[in-house]
Amino acid sequence: MARPRQFHEHEAVGDALQKFWKQGYQGTSIPDLVEATGLERGSLYKAFGDKHSLFEKAIGTYLRSGRAAMRQILNAEGSPLDRLRTWIMQAVHGCSGARGGPGCFAVNAMIELAPSDAKIRARLARHWSIVEGALEQTLAEGQRAREIRDDLSAQELARIIVRMIAGIAAFSRQGARADVGETVILLLTAFPGPRQIPRS
Repeated sequence: MARPRQFHEHEAVGDALQKFWKQGYQGTSIPDLVEATGLERGSLYKAFGDKHSLFEKAIGTYLRSGRAAMRQILNAEGSPLDRLRTWIMQAVHGCSGARGGPGCFAVNAMIELAPSDAKIRARLARHWSIVEGALEQTLAEGQRAREIRDDLSAQELARIIVRMIAGIAAFSRQGARADVGETVILLLTAFPGPRQIPRS
């Protein structure tokens, strides 16, 4: 049954998000979105314009939600390393498909659309920059507390973490379900000490 004309936009976007997440952008048709949202085709176009506009709203909702959850963890009480461990374990577990889900929606979109879609590419680039910045702050705290290795800068470590998690998510698309969060943590804490300057 079609959803009444008066509907909550965020609910329809949430339903579309789940469909795009599971099937990808190209794999999701307008009939799929009509079924997922409960809206008639005409109402769908009137509310969201077209499929791409609805996808932009869906990916935007996903990215904002992920960053909000990240901020909540990284700004919580506890040592920097404990906060990083909590976030990394959750991120890796979710993005690896270990729960049987479709991996990371952001990484899926990056693989499928970023090479050819300038709007999505720019949105994702901004997202990863914000994520790296938040990690960098907490990593720097951990280095000052001597919990995190400091032979690499906080910026370098943040970039490595993001790319490792994105790689784990990418591999999950071919069925690799490994949950390697503790390995990422080990890389943060291995070889602590001041940066060594090679002798000439």
